[in-house]
Amino acid sequence: MPVRRDSRTGRWFFRALVKTPDGKKLRLYGTPGAPGPYHDLAATRIGAQEAEQRAIREAFAPKIEPSVPKEVQTFEEWFHGSFWREWVIGRKNKPGEQYEKQVIYRCHLGPRFGKKQLDEVTVGEIARFRADLVASGLGDKRINNIMAVLSKALRYAADCELIDRAPKFSMFKIERPEIVAWDFEQYARLLAAAKADSEEWYVALCLAGEAGLRVGEIKALRWREDIDLIARTITVNQQTCRGQTGTPKGRTRRTVPMTETLYQALKRMSVIREGYVVRNLDGTAKTDKQAVHALARICRRAGLPVRQWHTLRHSYGTHAALFGVNPWRLQTWLGHKRIDETMLYVHVAEAHARDCPEAVHETARGEIDPDKRIVAMLGARVAALNEVRGSHVAAEPSVAQKAS
Repeated sequence: MPVRRDSRTGRWFFRALVKTPDGKKLRLYGTPGAPGPYHDLAATRIGAQEAEQRAIREAFAPKIEPSVPKEVQTFEEWFHGSFWREWVIGRKNKPGEQYEKQVIYRCHLGPRFGKKQLDEVTVGEIARFRADLVASGLGDKRINNIMAVLSKALRYAADCELIDRAPKFSMFKIERPEIVAWDFEQYARLLAAAKADSEEWYVALCLAGEAGLRVGEIKALRWREDIDLIARTITVNQQTCRGQTGTPKGRTRRTVPMTETLYQALKRMSVIREGYVVRNLDGTAKTDKQAVHALARICRRAGLPVRQWHTLRHSYGTHAALFGVNPWRLQTWLGHKRIDETMLYVHVAEAHARDCPEAVHETARGEIDPDKRIVAMLGARVAALNEVRGSHVAAEPSVAQKAS
């Protein structure tokens, strides 16, 4: 009999492996005298043997409860019902995440799995679906995003016991694309074009290129709550995406020091310092379309290819890395959750080193504090290039140049 005694505690217990008439293997175990189904038996060898016999009888006893078939929902009912309410809304997915899931369902998951029951979404069906995505020419990253939404929906259905188990499938291994950033001269031309365009969009570009703010954080930035012109700091408390305002990406507040260029741009704004910093005439926040069209217009005016707002944030991080910033300090300024995200900027700076104008180094030569030295160098980029390259870099002297 597989009855044993624990050498550490001295308690008797049993372990048994039995095979039922339907072919299933069951592992039985228990300890007599301990809290549980065998608490009424003596904590002895005989008690352990009796407990084993009882467990075997119960395993082979006929089940009197009739099995009730579970009603399985269709993938469409599940996705737009409990999954959306309890997983997406209940876990406070950001507006951008919700929009992305809606697009993925409408374009990919709905047409393929919407009418199928959850238990009909098998490993084979998923493999054929992914093969079709590959054949359609979609990139590996996009396919991974689609498969991730499908995986979350099915795993939560398994957690809710609507299906026995979620189908298992792997993702493509992809290498993150290299960061794209403006170089020093391109950045100076971009700020000059923004200054010639309008005061508000010049400040917006400074917030992205001089403080590393995301476009949603720029649209939600407020004078009274977020701007401190005395301490020369910006506190990122919220962001706006698709008309909805919430916490920043990563759900963490961060404080970023102002460069001289950004400080002068904010100080010279001819608006009442109340409400949003970058706003419409009626005081409302700028929309996503307004931001996209404004940057495209400024890029064309500067004679540069049209890129996204995030390129300015990449430029801030890359230039700070070129100047030798402490990566953990840059992680705080950019609001990254993991240091490996910040190290991407360091790797780009190492792979694409650029000569820095001597005037930039001269600006921070007497500064002892390493963080203040980096901020001073970042703020001197535009003015130094204007001095070296002349009027073809900027249509008129930059704000930082006037301040000096």
